[in-house]
Amino acid sequence: MSAHPEFVIVGQGLAGTALAWQLLRRGRKVLVVDRESGGCSRLAAGLITPITGKRVAKSWRWNELRPAAETFYREIETRTRTTFFHPREAIRLFATANERSRYSGPGGEVAVRDDWFNAAFGGFVMPEAARLDVPCYLEASRAHFRAVGAFRTADLDPKQIEPNTAAVRIPQLDVEAQTLVFCRGFAPDGDPWFGAIPFRAAKGEFLTVRVPGLAEERVTHRGVWLAPLGDEVFRVGATYSWHQLDGAPTAAGRTELEGRLRELLKLPFEVIEHRAAVRPIIGGSVPVLGRHPDCPRVAFFNGLGSKGSLLSPFFANQFAAHLCDGGEIDPEVDVRTFLNRVSSRHNPE
Repeated sequence: MSAHPEFVIVGQGLAGTALAWQLLRRGRKVLVVDRESGGCSRLAAGLITPITGKRVAKSWRWNELRPAAETFYREIETRTRTTFFHPREAIRLFATANERSRYSGPGGEVAVRDDWFNAAFGGFVMPEAARLDVPCYLEASRAHFRAVGAFRTADLDPKQIEPNTAAVRIPQLDVEAQTLVFCRGFAPDGDPWFGAIPFRAAKGEFLTVRVPGLAEERVTHRGVWLAPLGDEVFRVGATYSWHQLDGAPTAAGRTELEGRLRELLKLPFEVIEHRAAVRPIIGGSVPVLGRHPDCPRVAFFNGLGSKGSLLSPFFANQFAAHLCDGGEIDPEVDVRTFLNRVSSRHNPE
């Protein structure tokens, strides 16, 4: 491992992993640093869905993000000789007549078994949907990074880095790099470099359930999402809570998920596992990336929220082009935009 990588990436979740790949494919020397103690990304469902949310609206920038994601994941599958990207249509069932009346998009009617699902108001098919096996993708990527000397296990203290005009020193690792990029997700202990960026982090809880007799192979959405894992086992999610931002499951979260699942299913189910994680959501639920305006040797890529599998390939590529060649960052995701908003609120004219 080189003691002088060009880029040090702190955090090997969806953001850090995609950025590392995009820099490596440009021939750059990269060191990824991670605690190896789990994280929000490892619990991510990996759903890539064109129509989302209570408003039944098209996903933001879908037409450019979806093809970029598939191209990227197919390339990494080839590089790692692993399969983790699975295009498969998903279905959305309407919960109410009002929800059905508001929807005017494509997809047509969906046929589902009425002995499996409560689907009195119909629904539609999402043929362009896909699912990323996030743990498989992250593990395959980590194995590759290790093999090329681009990974190190450490719990880096962000207060201990020493940037200057030419480089950033990391005494804890005995490393010096051109740029250090924080991809840590939500940091409950604060961030001395980008702490002014307003997180709207949300805790999400998930269940793993067994549903005897249910053989639906598509991800089904109605109040919750129900994602098949095989052998009549499914993942169910997710709640949103802006309080108690930790990884501890709650009785209230389980009750909420079980209630929504009963509204979807006509079949009985058994809960096998209950887990929780904190989503790194920022501002208007868009990713945030860029160099620190006052300390450009320190950079930031974060805020992927619940759509990291869709967002990370495109914006990691944009950020890598910026870091390597000075390419432009879209203003709506540029870290300077968010820091300027905070500054203007604190210093009104």
